[in-house]
Amino acid sequence: MKITKPIICIAAAMLLTTTGCKKFLKEDIYTEYDPGQFGNSVDGFEKVLNSAYAELQVTGYANRNDVYCYGEFCTDVMLETGGGFEASAKEFITFTWNPTNDFFNSTWAKGFRAIRNSNVLLDNKDAATAVPPAKLKELVAEARFVRAAAYAYLYNFFGPVPLITSAKNIDPAIARATDEAMSTFIITELTAAAQDLPPRQALRGKATKGAALAVLCKFYLNKKMWQQCAATAQVIKDLKVYGLFPDIDQLFDVKNENNNEYIFVFPCLAQTNYGNIVMAHTFPPGYPILPNWIIFGAQFKLYTSFVDSFEPDDKRKKMILTEYTNTSGATFQMNRNAAGQALNNARSFKFVPDPAGQSADMGNDIPFVRYADILLARAEALNELNGPTQEAVDLVNEIRDRADATLIKLADYPGKDQLRDFILAERAREFFGEGKRREDLIRQGKFISGAQARGMAAKPGHVLFPIPQRETEADKNLKQNEGYIQ
Repeated sequence: MKITKPIICIAAAMLLTTTGCKKFLKEDIYTEYDPGQFGNSVDGFEKVLNSAYAELQVTGYANRNDVYCYGEFCTDVMLETGGGFEASAKEFITFTWNPTNDFFNSTWAKGFRAIRNSNVLLDNKDAATAVPPAKLKELVAEARFVRAAAYAYLYNFFGPVPLITSAKNIDPAIARATDEAMSTFIITELTAAAQDLPPRQALRGKATKGAALAVLCKFYLNKKMWQQCAATAQVIKDLKVYGLFPDIDQLFDVKNENNNEYIFVFPCLAQTNYGNIVMAHTFPPGYPILPNWIIFGAQFKLYTSFVDSFEPDDKRKKMILTEYTNTSGATFQMNRNAAGQALNNARSFKFVPDPAGQSADMGNDIPFVRYADILLARAEALNELNGPTQEAVDLVNEIRDRADATLIKLADYPGKDQLRDFILAERAREFFGEGKRREDLIRQGKFISGAQARGMAAKPGHVLFPIPQRETEADKNLKQNEGYIQ
């Protein structure tokens, strides 16, 4: 990987928004930041921290690539056709991606910029004599959170990566960390950050105690560390900060962003590069949109088999467009035609279109972890530990009751396998379009086999994406993932 000197490039605008309005956290623009000077004030430290947060955020086209290409198109939930984006999306649908794909370059670079910026702050924390100790403690905890969250994000896609914990004297030929070292670091850092972070922040998108615990809980889940996952989920529940938003079909509306189900979010603004652009990909051709919106030729669609997995009265199914009348008055069926043939063309309207949206950019915040995820994580972990229990069933039923779906009964699940499969399917119904499906299928050993059953060229090594080729070429000690040419 390309190593830079320990300077910091400050983002022109941060994606943290106040709980009462939609506007940027104002900051000055710098080309270089002198590490010997920024620690002289709280403002200087916060500017560096904001730059780290900015790299951690995944909005705009980065969200399209990371959430949809990585997390949805390579699964049994969603696909894409049409437009200039079709060729890029097809690589993920058909499992033909390779190390030269520029999406991997972008994800890798953003993650390591977040890590670098966090390291700059942490390298200089002892010299920050002008920063009040209590404030410094919180800023340090935020930096540790951002760094650990970035590493967890990269680990999810690439497996262990180089572990860099300082912006000083970086080895330009650094090897990947071992899985044990990487996992231990992420767990230790998130645990420490959680101890010093506040339960609430004035700005959406900033780290809280619950955010650190939630990222840790999901890391435990995907590592199949069931006991630790279940225990961490319970700690989050015991904080009494979070709860399920009562109306699932309105949860993702911009009017309801200040809810207590979102534990950690990527805040969006209806501005170029800072918006949620998924609806421009979701509106079908000729859909009656507002004049300030746009419809892309690249269309995000849901598989009919997935849509059919919902009960008819499930509120989450009502968030899916299965029929519409276009601006010319013609009506189209999206899920099945009159003969019952699967069309694989229904659309997710989970993110309620923002009336103030500008072109493709809408202001709907993108949740990274929400409370529903924690409840289902604990249910899954408890089932893996003890088999079906009433508590695990009750946790699943909290999600289903909110959606007006039929509640399940413990007696209907005689073994661990049956409840495991149901929870996996329930997670798909709850989190479609949120980029969770790939990791869920990998965790339960169904990612590769499911893709092969759909006729895709999936091989065992595809459970990880390749290290970007430009990184392995620049660093000969950086070993490529299994199944990809070094």
